[in-house]
Amino acid sequence: MLGEVHLNRVLYKRQPFAVKALYRQIAVVEQEQFQVRIFEARIVQTNPKLIAERSDAEVHIHPTLKEALDDAESEFKQSIASEKWEPFDADFPRKHTPTPPDDRRYDD
Repeated sequence: MLGEVHLNRVLYKRQPFAVKALYRQIAVVEQEQFQVRIFEARIVQTNPKLIAERSDAEVHIHPTLKEALDDAESEFKQSIASEKWEPFDADFPRKHTPTPPDDRRYDD
């Protein structure tokens, strides 16, 4: 389906003196062909339409989904190997927030 995001991998890095982390997203988007779209931002983009239309993205074109997924995985691994980026887990804060003694969640 055109505009469908098949994969959205996110990495991050903290920069000295910056309040927020910088995020690097590597997404596979289906258009006329499959695109690997790589871009950086101060927030994690989750809206598929905005990921598919991001004008400042580096774009790699592939004829098949498998080739695009393989390229995206390779880019992800290269980003980590460069020692500049770390995988981002959006659930990290929730998983590492201590549970209050009365078993209520903090966000209740």
